[in-house]
Amino acid sequence: MKASTKRLARLALITALGVVFLVLASVLPTGRLALLAVASFAVCVARMLYGFGWGIGVFAVTAGLGFLLYPGAAVISYAAFFGYYPLVKSLLERFHSRVAEWALKLGLYTIVFALYWTLLSVGGTFPWYALYLLGAVAFAVYDWCLSMMVRIYIEKIARYVK
Repeated sequence: MKASTKRLARLALITALGVVFLVLASVLPTGRLALLAVASFAVCVARMLYGFGWGIGVFAVTAGLGFLLYPGAAVISYAAFFGYYPLVKSLLERFHSRVAEWALKLGLYTIVFALYWTLLSVGGTFPWYALYLLGAVAFAVYDWCLSMMVRIYIEKIARYVK
């Protein structure tokens, strides 16, 4: 099998898995954030295997198929943050300063939070600052879990994928 055909087949499987978890996040009543995190991991795997550009492609195709198959809040969350965050994370973690890295990560979270709050009227009567702080904690946990998933992939799975 040609290398380009093998790459395309793997990327199609990775994208399909991302779409499955994205649709599950849209359909199932609980576990939405965890399923979105797993769906975003597909972008990580594509980036680790074939580079940044292919990661963007997997994100775009997964988000597009998600909107076609089951448009809803989960797909919007994926397109607005979860889908591209692994790519941004890989760039930001190249900084030598943890403070600068986390300042930029929290800055991105703040921008996405503000867009959600203003455009989608999230929260209702719940105080925005409490929701922001809870979301920041959830974001930090997501960032850590994504790092752990990458570590597990590299240490346990990557040698079987080559």
